[in-house]
Amino acid sequence: MKKIGLLCCLALFGSQAYAVTNAPLLSKGTSEVGVQGNLDFDYADDYLFNFNGSYGFFVEDNWEIGGKLNMSLSDNVEQYQLGAFTEYNFSTGSQWVPYVGASAQYAYGEAWNNDASGFNFQMAGGIKYFIHPQVALSAEVNYSKATDDIYANGEGKAQDDKTQILFGTRFYF
Repeated sequence: MKKIGLLCCLALFGSQAYAVTNAPLLSKGTSEVGVQGNLDFDYADDYLFNFNGSYGFFVEDNWEIGGKLNMSLSDNVEQYQLGAFTEYNFSTGSQWVPYVGASAQYAYGEAWNNDASGFNFQMAGGIKYFIHPQVALSAEVNYSKATDDIYANGEGKAQDDKTQILFGTRFYF
């Protein structure tokens, strides 16, 4: 009976120690580098590659600010956005961390020999799954609204907004 009690205590405290030592690194002072993207094969040019890169700094526990670069490329489309973002992470006590974010960016787009530039505003929501305290896989849906028609839709027409789903990896240090 004592052995069973000892094993239960070890299992209980051992799992708590694992959770504490493997908690996601989202505390004040932490830096994050993120890469996200997707590839759309159902596009007017047969493909559209979307890539997002970011660097952020946690100014408070769970709250991050930083800069980001977005690119969309195909045979006839080039879109670039550079700006700042903020993101809030909802700690759940597990490896799953949902988040919401917003960003403002300068945007330039060229599609089928027509170009435009303006400001872009983006809202995002997603979830991170921490495979290590310093590495997370992420999935995000975001909506972007620009002051001009900088985005090309799948039919090759310019528009001022877009919604996309991105998958990526985040690194913390």
